[in-house]
Amino acid sequence: MLDTRGEILQKNFEAMRLHGFQGLRTDKVIAQMGITKGAFYHYFKDKLNVGYAVVDELIAPSYINTWKNLSTQGVHVIDAISNTLRCIAGYSNQETIHLGCPLNNLIQEMSPLDEGFNKRLSSILNEERKMIRQGIEGGIADGTILADTDADALTLFILASLEGSYAIGKSFNSYSKFIVCVEQLIKILNNYKQ
Repeated sequence: MLDTRGEILQKNFEAMRLHGFQGLRTDKVIAQMGITKGAFYHYFKDKLNVGYAVVDELIAPSYINTWKNLSTQGVHVIDAISNTLRCIAGYSNQETIHLGCPLNNLIQEMSPLDEGFNKRLSSILNEERKMIRQGIEGGIADGTILADTDADALTLFILASLEGSYAIGKSFNSYSKFIVCVEQLIKILNNYKQ
């Protein structure tokens, strides 16, 4: 059975990646899908509700699930973080790097404009932050990460560096520059190993 709601979400997410939320034209997406406006409004009250659903149902699970298994990889936590960063880097390629990071794009565009977006996007970052910080704290506790490491500061640096790497890749339309940034971050992280 066709999941019309899921397809509407996916197509609007793709359009948001290309044009941003403010540039999203749900009427065009509906027309391209060949569904009626009534079908759209059966699932969503308006464009804003589509945007919230894209964040809640597509973006949040993807980003949060990526960081979930840091402590269960059976490797040094820095290696687990590095593996996760490489996995994230693998979601992009030269054909898509110009689109940047969906989460960061929405944070830049919508957080200052809409409290609903701001709360949802901040919640994703906070969940990522919590999981990374717990992994680092575990490494400090078991003596595999330098004892004087500020776990929260390092976590924020990881997230900021990853998003900055996306910005470099997007700005230069260069996947190779994006990868150079990610690999430099990993090199820096290795200095925290005990």
